[in-house]
Amino acid sequence: MQPFKRKIYYLGGYDPRGSRYYHDLLAQQVAAHNAAGAAPEGLLHLSARRRMGRNMGWDVNTPQLYAQTEFLVWDDLVRGDWSRSPIRLAMQAIGAYLHMLRGLDWDLAGRTPRGSRIAVFFPGVAYLLLPVLLPLILFDLLALAMPWWAALVGGLALGWGISFAALRWISALWLLRFVVFNDALAREMVSPDYQDRLAQAAERIRQAFTEEWDEVLFITHSNGSILAVPLMARLLDLCDGHIPPHFALVTLGNCMQLLACRKDAPWFGHMLDRLGQAEFRWLDIGSPTDGACAPLVPPCLGRTVESPAGLTQISPRWFRYCDAATYQARRRDKYTTHFDYLRRLDRPSALDFLGLTASARPLNASIAAFEAEQHG
Repeated sequence: MQPFKRKIYYLGGYDPRGSRYYHDLLAQQVAAHNAAGAAPEGLLHLSARRRMGRNMGWDVNTPQLYAQTEFLVWDDLVRGDWSRSPIRLAMQAIGAYLHMLRGLDWDLAGRTPRGSRIAVFFPGVAYLLLPVLLPLILFDLLALAMPWWAALVGGLALGWGISFAALRWISALWLLRFVVFNDALAREMVSPDYQDRLAQAAERIRQAFTEEWDEVLFITHSNGSILAVPLMARLLDLCDGHIPPHFALVTLGNCMQLLACRKDAPWFGHMLDRLGQAEFRWLDIGSPTDGACAPLVPPCLGRTVESPAGLTQISPRWFRYCDAATYQARRRDKYTTHFDYLRRLDRPSALDFLGLTASARPLNASIAAFEAEQHG
């Protein structure tokens, strides 16, 4: 019997780490899966990374499956934009939040979860105010025991050190860079290299439609879901509006509502209209424990068609797939939670990352299996 053949195009988030990190993460999942007895997919074999044009790729094999992943590279562009100067990042953040406050549709933003709104605004408040307030508090305390000039120097040094360590610990600096990048994207102020990279990726996906694949998945994570909108619009143009039925878009930790709520990004709204009216399979997975996404919020928020006909939205409860202590620890670690879409927890799920990519069944069957899990 011929194995089920799946082609996967993966577009990650705003992350300077490249394909090596994500291949290593997958290798950990495969090793844990094989060590646990390999049910239900069977023993998985993961190949080494290899060059695929501009991108990187690898394979996962079983006797029943051949799955080829092409990692769509844009981490080099991220590293080029990644601000390492605290002062420069502060200036960028001030501009980004001012633009956002002017351009935000507050009615639409009010339809997103409260935690998602906090995740957008908290990094700016913390980064811009904490390094100012904490040194002042420390200065008042130190001034009781030393000269004012020593208290001032000590307060600034301790305050800024503690502030930046705390912000790094809660991943607020990553979130802040995420906000800065997406503000520039909303206002069409990013480098043309991003558009060139999306055009190349859309053409790569179109080429797969001419090859002998049983299924073609375009999987995005985090900020990749926002970039998926212009990419999918390009793909629709390349296919004259007709996407083959064996294709599906999968958005993990989707945050495209961040730009959907921007009145000053009309181009993004027009592209959401294209996606809303098109016919293709779309699976959107967002967890309520993940503040960096908007679970169960319509992806085409505010448009004439908010939930396209081919859309399935689910919100997994991770507590079903791990013990209580592990679940509580993951809830507290928001950064780790945001990457749980790419992991398998203690118990397998039909729609964890291995269930999506390394099972010898089409996506519709995985969705049906997941729904059965929820009622089991």
